[in-house]
Amino acid sequence: MEKIIVQIITIVLVFAALVIVHELGHFFVAKSLGIWVYEFSIGFGPVLYKKKTKETQYSIRALPFGGFVSVAGMDEAADEEKEVLVPPERLYTNKPAWGKIATIAAGPLMNIIFAIVVSIFIIGLSGRQVPVVGEAMPGSSAERAGIQSGDQIWAVDNMRLYNQGQFLQLIASSAGQTLDLMVKRDESFINFTVSPEFNEELGRSIIGVDGLTYKAIPLGFFDLLRSGWDNTKIMVVTLFRGLKAMITGKVEADVAGPIGMVQIIGETASYMETDFLLGLLNVFYLAVFLSVNFAIVNLLPIPILDGGWILLILIELVRRKPLTDKQKAIAQMTGLVFIAGLFLFATYSDFSRLGWLSFLER
Repeated sequence: MEKIIVQIITIVLVFAALVIVHELGHFFVAKSLGIWVYEFSIGFGPVLYKKKTKETQYSIRALPFGGFVSVAGMDEAADEEKEVLVPPERLYTNKPAWGKIATIAAGPLMNIIFAIVVSIFIIGLSGRQVPVVGEAMPGSSAERAGIQSGDQIWAVDNMRLYNQGQFLQLIASSAGQTLDLMVKRDESFINFTVSPEFNEELGRSIIGVDGLTYKAIPLGFFDLLRSGWDNTKIMVVTLFRGLKAMITGKVEADVAGPIGMVQIIGETASYMETDFLLGLLNVFYLAVFLSVNFAIVNLLPIPILDGGWILLILIELVRRKPLTDKQKAIAQMTGLVFIAGLFLFATYSDFSRLGWLSFLER
């Protein structure tokens, strides 16, 4: 019972952190630009707690998986509901295009900043660990490139490695493209080019190195600060590589939906039972990964997502006149249908992964 409670608390805290950080980005930039903010809410549904200032209500609602910032001039229905006389210069719609874009883009940007800061915290505690090759498998890409036992792999495609998973992550997401490795051998650095090959048994790309161990590398203060950006950059790169591989059909489309994400967070939290510090670091690392994904997905040019709003603003700039309410409604409905379809596909993938659809195969 305690295990389930810990997992539930972890799931709620991770999702809440991602949403709060995202909405704080929108909130701070809106306030800094003088936009009237009606409400900053953590969660959806019935209000559990609220505090009203001169113009903004801060609230906590019953359903913790989400949140929102309600600003004047962005939603006509919200404006009518609030019945507040807002000065015209404080309406979102009356701000210049750059101000609108800054307000919208601030949410995903805050998720990236969150990922960088938490990455620094993780690497500060765990230290930098670079992979050390046990052996290059006969006939493998690594052997053909000249990689030897004892080589320390410091970077992949000019991206520094800091932990045990990044190397395999970059190799697995390469989808057959060549990679440049920076290797330390004895006291010298050597560059190698390898061509990962897909391994059917493992279900991912490999270069053919075995018996990997890891060597701790001292980190200076400025190296530690850089590590946050490096770690986040690797996640962004692998995410885009994965999307590209799915779109081009090089790998089977596999998207985790809400059920899958809850399962992953719960399983990660369960490691805290055997090793609390390691389990906690894994949860933080997963939060970084989800925050990066949340930022990138939100920037996709799909109406109802942040990237979709930015796209509509750019279209208005090109047209030199605003879109009509009907045009905006059509764009948002199209985006809603697309997101609903993606949600259903992700949920189907979750069910298949968990074996809940096995009866269909009988």
